[in-house]
Amino acid sequence: MSIFPAARPTLAQVLDLRAERQAMVREFLTGVTPELLAEPRPSAWSPEHEKPVLHCLHVIFDEEWEHLRFAVRDLDAQE
Repeated sequence: MSIFPAARPTLAQVLDLRAERQAMVREFLTGVTPELLAEPRPSAWSPEHEKPVLHCLHVIFDEEWEHLRFAVRDLDAQE
């Protein structure tokens, strides 16, 4: 069994899933506390090592920032 789908998702499906994930993060952030940010969670790549929730959020935000930078990197050249 594979984690990869047999068919390629459509752009609409990808955008819908992305919007769902963004909503999940927004909802989480509405109730976050310093104590929750300090709680340990298993690392995705090495579950025996734990990282605080704040680290997990940093990973998400860093990935979003890098994707945005890539998406807009050549816009000035396009004009």
